[in-house]
Amino acid sequence: METEDDVYTENEDYLTANREAVRRSEEYKHHHYDGQQWSTRERSHGRKDAEWFIPEPEVADDSDPEYLCEMCRHIDFRVVFTRRGVPGNIEPGVSAIKIRAPSVLQASNCSFCSLIRQGFQTQWTQKEMEIAENAERIGMQLAVLDDGPESALRLEVTLADGFTDMKPRLVLQMMTPESTIPLRGLPVDREVADMGRLRTWIQTCEEHHTDEVNKFEPSTWRFIDVEEERIASAEATCRYTCLSYVWGHKKGTQLTTETLAILEKPGGLRDSSVALGKTLRNAMKVTKDIGIRYLWIDALCIIQNDAEDKRRCISRMSHIYGNATVNIVASTNSCPSEGLPGVGDTPRIRAQVVRKLQGITLSAAFHDPRLPLEGIEGSVWNSRAWTFQERHLSPRSVYFTDSQMYFTCRHEVVFEDTVPGLPEDHQPRQLLDTSQFRGRIWDIVPFISLDPTQAYYPNKTFHIHGQGSQAKNIISDDPSIPAPIYHAEPALIPAGGGFLRIHGETMWKAYADAVGMYTGRKMTWQTDALNAFHGVSDLLAQGVNTTFWHGLPEYNFDQALLWYPREPLRRRNHEGASPSWSWAGWEGHTGYRGRGWYNALAMPPVTVIKWLRHKTPRDLIYDYLTDGKHHTPEEIADQAFLIARQQSKVFYINIPTLFHFDPDDNWTHCRDTERNEHYYTHPEYPGLRFTYPTTLPSQKIIPKAQVHGFLFFQARHVPVSFVDITKTPHNPAPRVDHFLQIGKTNPAIQGRTRFRPWEHAIYHQGYRAGFLSLNVPLSDLDVPGDEGAAAVDTASSNASKYHIVPISRESLPSIAPPVEGWEEYWNSNPRYQQSVVMKWEWGREEQRWQAVGPSEEAQKPYRGQCLENGDPRWDVARFGLPVELDVYNVLLLEKLPGGNYKRVGVGKMNAHAFWHAHPEEGIFVLS
Repeated sequence: METEDDVYTENEDYLTANREAVRRSEEYKHHHYDGQQWSTRERSHGRKDAEWFIPEPEVADDSDPEYLCEMCRHIDFRVVFTRRGVPGNIEPGVSAIKIRAPSVLQASNCSFCSLIRQGFQTQWTQKEMEIAENAERIGMQLAVLDDGPESALRLEVTLADGFTDMKPRLVLQMMTPESTIPLRGLPVDREVADMGRLRTWIQTCEEHHTDEVNKFEPSTWRFIDVEEERIASAEATCRYTCLSYVWGHKKGTQLTTETLAILEKPGGLRDSSVALGKTLRNAMKVTKDIGIRYLWIDALCIIQNDAEDKRRCISRMSHIYGNATVNIVASTNSCPSEGLPGVGDTPRIRAQVVRKLQGITLSAAFHDPRLPLEGIEGSVWNSRAWTFQERHLSPRSVYFTDSQMYFTCRHEVVFEDTVPGLPEDHQPRQLLDTSQFRGRIWDIVPFISLDPTQAYYPNKTFHIHGQGSQAKNIISDDPSIPAPIYHAEPALIPAGGGFLRIHGETMWKAYADAVGMYTGRKMTWQTDALNAFHGVSDLLAQGVNTTFWHGLPEYNFDQALLWYPREPLRRRNHEGASPSWSWAGWEGHTGYRGRGWYNALAMPPVTVIKWLRHKTPRDLIYDYLTDGKHHTPEEIADQAFLIARQQSKVFYINIPTLFHFDPDDNWTHCRDTERNEHYYTHPEYPGLRFTYPTTLPSQKIIPKAQVHGFLFFQARHVPVSFVDITKTPHNPAPRVDHFLQIGKTNPAIQGRTRFRPWEHAIYHQGYRAGFLSLNVPLSDLDVPGDEGAAAVDTASSNASKYHIVPISRESLPSIAPPVEGWEEYWNSNPRYQQSVVMKWEWGREEQRWQAVGPSEEAQKPYRGQCLENGDPRWDVARFGLPVELDVYNVLLLEKLPGGNYKRVGVGKMNAHAFWHAHPEEGIFVLS
């Protein structure tokens, strides 16, 4: 956000360029087509015809293949596809032509209209096509896409019914024989995928993308030898491909202890007893056609009835897929019998749409490269848990779709119907989806106005992209009160490629993104919950001295405990299932709360629990032997004798060691001013960003997860009761009730959003205090009826089955700039804040944080408008306006019969409200 003066200063170059664009636009007549004829606007006298407009075109016979209708023959398509910066007829500086086109979707002999019509038919559903054909007012916009002087120009075609854009758009490319100009169109054979292009793509990546460095495991692996057509062993350093596919329910021949002898013989894969799906056979053909000898397929390279061989192979998935020359992806398959389109006798469904007109050849691109990959993102293949890691681990992948091949690496996305871009990090221009943006922007404006994090700014101005500034909420005339400008810009839609972004992000952000994407996938066997994530966890470790406890990383373990359900979950109860505190212990989609607004301030949460470690005599002896001191054999024997006679003990984990408070450990505190984000770096982890300092290679990892997945920690807790808040009287007397309330049903909300079935509000004495997401619907919990639900007293609080326990502390995700000023914000040090907060929570009485309020003036709870977004909303009249570090990240724990606890919910609440409920200290064993 900026002041008005800042906006004008920053936009001086824009204003100069805009004046020049206006001057040039006024040199030309503005031609428009109204559905029947071309005309010009008034005041066009003395101006030139537009460069793209042909005033007196030749009229071909309508039987001519290059025939153009009255609308199209006046457009010089050669100019549109070859000259840069040609003014259109919409606004200055924009190379776009907008016209009425009522007949463009009707059958005609016009070469260009039929190109558009058939191009859209291949992309729209039947229902979308019927809507378009029956629309009363069809407008068409032809917008030039310019990706730079060394790339070919392309044309984006958008149809609109009145003011509503129809989706999807169509991208047209000019084709020339043997073209090498980046982004020029290429012919695609419907019958056969071009293996020559695939070989070129791989070679270009290997030669120019030098960061695609493989890290080989020094061992011998089992592969398919496509030349000898058998299972063979080879060094892991060899060139090989992998196959990523959906197993489905039709299982062909697999490698087992019984089939091993046959499959290892030369020609064994041709044996009459061997039944391989067409997809596997096609993958062997692709591997051989691109000049590679070895292929890795899980069904044929892992002994399926050998548990040890499975374990060994699963543990090195990151090496197997990460070192492959290319990963062959059967993205259209739902079972192995369907084959790879364009390989062997497996057909492609869609043919390329090509037309010749005005002496040039145009084609409709199969896919708009600015959008996520069509035919992949929504495929069955992309919905599976195992294919998630196969996609993200592979440095290069080739996808076989119903129309063409896609090739992806960490630098670019390449299409079979398009000349690849430049090797040096070419990325196509990103899509500005302005139509969707304009439809949603006016929902965002009131959302900001109602956001409690912005209550400090009563005056707000919203600068809307393409629509100037519009003032809102002008409440105060006091010039000392800031009136920030909120810039609303259309969101850029990434082109895809599908790789987890690690470099440039903190390790926490990469992990949180991975969990959100992975848990939304499906898996046939629930026992695979961690196995199918193993390779991704290796990728996320990035050579860091860390470990993963049931899928949660040591370098952000406390934060990783706070995953949120994105749908009702179901507990996994199979043998060896992960504990309740891990997302891997539950079946269903989970994820992590983000930073809020894109330009929000990003201070990481600080832990408020004290970790404990349960040590057996064996652990104590190990600690003695590894304490860094010299011990004689006699001292070791004596100590072992004494320790062996002791019982297991519980110890506090040293806080300074656990949180790496040593100021001389070479961790550097950094600031990302574009994202308003603090992070840390270390010379021993080059190129990586961390939310907090973590364990170095020379340091021992301090375990938090114990044997059998137990967590031991000391925390404050408050019992809860479940109430119908609409029938429960509030109590305005301060700090009376020693419990918190969870609303069984939530009162009517006046805003545009509602609680989802598993989401509930937290209250104290009937006043709104926070937000909670349950792992399961409330009906699945052992919750008593409403009678007496609001009358839990201190005497019975210890017997309560459910408790709210704070894990960490943070602030609401507020939009920049910070209230206290940028200098104070950037001078804040997350590591120092962690130290301070632990003193607030557990220090001497005079060091502890003091809760304020509640205000006795708040006689009635606030029940007004409240836009739910997962952030804690509380009754500000009761508990005060948001300030720094006044939000607790909490878990809802259920006490089990044996005394341990199970996680059943997560949420955020006001820290003052929590302390008003008189929390007690306790030791928790979370299983």
